[in-house]
Amino acid sequence: MIRKKATQYRRVTLKIIKFLTTSVLATSIDFLFYTGLLFIFTPVVAHFCSATTGMILNFILQRKFVFNVRRGLKSSFLLSLLFSVGGVFLGAGIIYFLMKLAFFAEHPLIAKMIAIGVVFFYNYETKKIAFGDR
Repeated sequence: MIRKKATQYRRVTLKIIKFLTTSVLATSIDFLFYTGLLFIFTPVVAHFCSATTGMILNFILQRKFVFNVRRGLKSSFLLSLLFSVGGVFLGAGIIYFLMKLAFFAEHPLIAKMIAIGVVFFYNYETKKIAFGDR
C-alpha cells in the first residue's frame, strides 16, 4: 500500500515537472512574442497573438512528452484547443482588468506574468481531460 502510494506520488510529480518544463518553454516563446508585439498592438491584442503561438507549441510538446494520450489526435487537439481558447480568454480577461489599475497600465509585463500564473493551473487540469489522462 505504501509502495503503491509512493509510486503514484512519483508518477504525478514527474508529470507535473514535465508539464512545468513544457509550459515554461511554450510560455517563454509566448512572452517573448508578446513583448515584441507590444510595439505594434495593445496589450490584449498582443496577448491573443502570442498566446496562440504558445498554445500550439504547448499542445505538441505535452502530447509527446507529458500525458498518457488516450484520445486520437483530432479529438485531443480539438479538446485541447477548446480548453486553451478558454485559457487565452481567461488570461485576456485578467490582463484587461489589471490594465485598468494604474500600476499595471505602466507595467503590462507584470500583468502578463500574473495571467500566466493563473492560467497555468487551469491548463494543467484541463489538459488531463483533453488527452484522456485522468
